This record gives sequence, C-alpha cells and structure tokens, in this order.
Amino acid sequence: MLSFLFTNTISAQEGTLDETFGIGGQISNNFGGASHVMNAALQSDGKIIVIGTATPFEKSSKFVIVRYLPNGDLDSSFDRVGATTILGGKDFGSGAIAIQPDGKIVVVGTTENKVNGVSESDIMLIRYNEDGTLDSTFDGDGIATAPLKNSQSGSTILLQADGKIIVGGTFSLNNPELQTFGLARFNSDGSIDTTYGTNGFVQTPNMSRGVLKDIKFIDNENVIAVGYNLIISNFLMAKYDATGKVITSFGSKGNGIIEEKFNQIALLNNCVVSKDNHIYVAGASFNGTKYNAFIGKYDSNGVVDTSFGVNGRIVKEFGNNISSFGDDIAIDSKNELIVGYGVGPTSNYDFALESYSLDGVLNTSFGTNGYFSTNFGAGHDYFQTMLIQPDDKIVMIGQKYDQVIARVNNSKKVLSTDNFTVNSTVINVSPNPVNEFPVLNLQLQKAINLSVDLYDAKGILVSSLIKNKSYAEGSTTQALNLSNNLAKGIYFLKLSSNGKLTKTIKIIK
Repeated sequence: MLSFLFTNTISAQEGTLDETFGIGGQISNNFGGASHVMNAALQSDGKIIVIGTATPFEKSSKFVIVRYLPNGDLDSSFDRVGATTILGGKDFGSGAIAIQPDGKIVVVGTTENKVNGVSESDIMLIRYNEDGTLDSTFDGDGIATAPLKNSQSGSTILLQADGKIIVGGTFSLNNPELQTFGLARFNSDGSIDTTYGTNGFVQTPNMSRGVLKDIKFIDNENVIAVGYNLIISNFLMAKYDATGKVITSFGSKGNGIIEEKFNQIALLNNCVVSKDNHIYVAGASFNGTKYNAFIGKYDSNGVVDTSFGVNGRIVKEFGNNISSFGDDIAIDSKNELIVGYGVGPTSNYDFALESYSLDGVLNTSFGTNGYFSTNFGAGHDYFQTMLIQPDDKIVMIGQKYDQVIARVNNSKKVLSTDNFTVNSTVINVSPNPVNEFPVLNLQLQKAINLSVDLYDAKGILVSSLIKNKSYAEGSTTQALNLSNNLAKGIYFLKLSSNGKLTKTIKIIK
C-alpha cells in the first residue's frame, strides 16, 4: 500500500470579485458626509485601515480613520467604529498611512491654518495606538506638526527600520510661489530629525511648481519620488540619498531630476520598486481629447527600460470617449505588476485593474482578457488606492458619495493538505499527451468510490468526468471522454474518494 502526500492548488479565477468579502465582494459605508478616501494600510492580522474625510453639507471636512475586519465588516473594537478625529474644526487633506511593526498607526496629512488672514497649510503627523486611541507618547498628545514658513503639504509616508518617519509632500519653504518636492523626517517620538536635510527638511533644488504624489524606498535606504509640474504639466521624478540630498546622477540632466512630457499633459500618481530596484510608475496623459492611463519602467539610475512596452511606456486606450487614469501600481508575491485605474466616460468612472509581467506582458488570464472592472451603481466611482494582501487578493478603495471598497481574487487557493492513504499501487493515464479517449489505469488493493474532475491550467473546472463511481479491488481501466474540441494545453485530473483529494495527474492535450 502506498501513502501519498499531495498539495494541490486550485485558484479562484484571477480578476473576479471575492464574494467572501462584504456583499458579493463589495462594501459601502457613510461616515456623516461626502466621503473622500486618501489612503489605506493593511495590518498583519488582515484588518484594513482606511483614512479620508467626510464633509457634511456646507461644513468643514472632518478626518476619518476606520478599520475593517478581513471579511469587510466594520471593526467595533476600533475606538468608536470608524474612529473619527475632528482636528479642531480645521480642514484636513492629502493624507497617507503606515503601520509600525509594533502595530501603532501613523497618519500624515495637511491641515489648513490662517496666519494674519492668509491661508497656509502645515504638515500634521498623527499616531494612534492599535485600538484607535491617540498615542500620547507621540509629541505629547499624539499629534505633531511641522514648524515651517509658508505652505507645505504631507501626502505620503515611509517608515524606516530604525523607527524614523519620512514624510513626502509639496513644500514652499522660502517662496510661496516656488513649491517643489519636499521631504521631512521625524524621530519616532514625533520630534523633527534635524540631522536630515536642512534642520529636518528637504526642498528639492532646480525644481519649481512640483507636486509630489508618492515616495518609495530604493537601493535599501534611498528614496524615489514621483509627481508632476503643476504649471507646464510635465511628469517629474527625483531620487534622494539617506541624508536627504538629491542624487544628481539620477537621470541624464546632472541635477537628479527627470522631467518628461508627452501629449499635452503627463502626470505621475504612484510608483513601485521591484526587488531588483527597477522603478515602475503609473499616471495619465492628456491628448487634447481625453486622458489615457500609462505605466513606465526605469532602472535605478533613472534610465528608461526601452524593452518595456513601446520605448519604456505602455499607454492604455480603453475605447473612444473613455478616459483612464493610472492611479496606483503594486507588485504581488507572484512578481506580477498590478495596475489600478479609474476608467470610464466623463459621467461614469469605474474601478479597473490589469495584471502584467514585470517585462510588460499583459496577463490575459486575469479577469476578461487581462482586464477587470467593477462599479457600485450608476454615476462616478472614484478609485483612489489599493492594497495587496499576503494571499495576493487585491483590495480596491475609493468613494462614491460613500466610502466604497471591493476585493478582487488574484491568488492560488491551496486546498487543505492531508495525508491520504491511497488503496492502489498504480494510478496513471495513457497515452499522455492524451487523445480524445485516454485511459485511467487503476490497480486497487481495496474497493473504492472515485470521482474524476478535469481542470485547466488556471485551476478552472472544465468538466466532471466521473462522479462517485464504484471500482472493485484489483486491476481495472476506465476510459475518459475528453471533448474533441478541448483546446491544446496543460490540464489536471483531480481524483477524489469520499470527498477527499486522492491524486492530481498532469496531462497534456
């Protein structure tokens, strides 16, 4: 008697709504006004934290931080269920969130103030305990602000391994008319790290009207930043070392800044860095009629990878009068590039996703020919950000009037692995590669009931060939009727007895 240990992977189809999440894969919640989602983060226990604002009619926006359970339900243990913090009645915008290794939650954003009757904006950094209460060990009350002149905004955040916090945003430290990419670094207690840049702050030289949208670590401790020029609408990239200095060897201009334009407008919204330090960017360009999303690839020195797409760029065309925006980009554990879009005519944007190899080849097994989209009813659905779970499921987050979230399958689901005792010495298929009627060869030491199902290479059930048929002890054969129309390729026969997986056989058509 042979004992077989099998681990079989059958995937929920990539690019479909995960119906175990919320209702049919979607959730919608209102927090006392028109919602705007800024950013989100994933805890190690699978809970999802979303930050944004809720704006009651004709009132100032209030900051909202809310936590969801892995199944999409609101987490009632998180402060006040969608813990809201009203920051002294001040408007709060352009925020980001990160989770510390100890579970504390760090949020950065921008708050508006008036100085001598003139509106100015300041960076605000907030730290919460894991239960959603303010962390009083952080700058005394859980809230730290950046003491700068003129206006600055905090729109993105990185956590260093030593606990220091890098904030990326748009600064105008010396001249309110010359805003640029800016970085600031805080110590773990909320104080400014004066060893970084100039007294803790970096305002990028040789750049004006730069709006920073995203930062990521590259080469371990350096930082890559992406965004766009507010006036002439070129997209911008810059690279900084661990002390906050611009790395002037980045790009080809000698000043550490990449500035490019194609069509009338080109904007970068997000970036991701691969394990081999290639930079992938997502954005949108305007051709005079509509916006088209695009993605691009650069090496760590800012050199375009011309083997990616067409001259290093993939521009998306989803149809006449259909605009698209590359809003987020990430790499999953399978080393596939996941791109999140807002797509649709001007009156009805939807959430959308595509999956690519890191070389820029569309994964056509994802969704429908490589494309997935979903909506939350008529009207605009504004996609803002996404998260990739450890199981590679994709959480898409944005707003309608309410805060809306969808979760999308993108993973191999591993069936339970058990040590099954198979009452056989031989189970195989001949011939293999198979014809229309291959033969299943069995040599059984005991009578069993057997079911045989045929799956394609994506783990999708093609047909059930045998249903709980009884076989006597001894040698026997069973002809399998495969359709003559079955496409050529790799398939799997899953054999089960009494509902338990017995064996999986790979066949080639």
